[in-house]
Amino acid sequence: MSTQQWQQLKVRDTGARVDIAIARPERRNSLDFDTWDELGRVMTDVAARDEVRVVTLTGEGDSFCAGVDFEWIAKSTRIELNEYPSFIRRWFGVTDMFERVAQPTLAAINGPAVGGGCELALACDLRIASERAVFAMPQMRMGVVPDVGGTSRLAKAAGSALAKDMILTGRVVDAEEALRVGIVSRVVPHDDLARVADEMAETIARLPWPSAYFASFAIDVGALLDGRRAADLEAITDQVMFREAEVTRRIDAFMASKGLKGMSRPQ
Repeated sequence: MSTQQWQQLKVRDTGARVDIAIARPERRNSLDFDTWDELGRVMTDVAARDEVRVVTLTGEGDSFCAGVDFEWIAKSTRIELNEYPSFIRRWFGVTDMFERVAQPTLAAINGPAVGGGCELALACDLRIASERAVFAMPQMRMGVVPDVGGTSRLAKAAGSALAKDMILTGRVVDAEEALRVGIVSRVVPHDDLARVADEMAETIARLPWPSAYFASFAIDVGALLDGRRAADLEAITDQVMFREAEVTRRIDAFMASKGLKGMSRPQ
């Protein structure tokens, strides 16, 4: 994928990591059809590659993503009227890839995340924000319900009361409130955002594969189960991971550092 040419994105593919930046700063990284399509192409490629361990997403310049490009709103609305719901499902499918791929996805929110941009961030497994970030869902001012997963994902992240407040009133939430209500897990100084995101991505990339996928899966699915069944799910995932040579090696190294016998078995 690293040899592909991108018009709306900047993509750095190291093999273990795929770093995506929406590269339309002159349009506040808003989403036109081409940007949606390029995001879909990147994530389709990621989904087919087990060597990729983590995906990061950010925006170039001062914005994370300002949502749908205003110049495309009229065109997209006409298409939606004629092709709904297949058209919306296409864009939802792109957003959904950030949640559904096996690899953890990390949104480094460097500025405003508005409308579809906020929905895109919410689809990521991990979200960290610059102190300059703000979050808004203003679509209802036009009578349009957020339609690429934002209603359910915002409620899941921050609760239904906050989701209804933001969506029905269009209220803008700053970074500190976003941290407090659970939209993001960290807020860092703006100049530190890229470094912190890089450190997080590198930490995840070094985890034995596919432990990060299993852990994320257990968290997401376990929240829907009772405690006993959630614990059963954890045990099943660990049974798989205990059969991985890298996991055995790491356990042995940890035990040896404590002067204890490891779990290696005779060959």
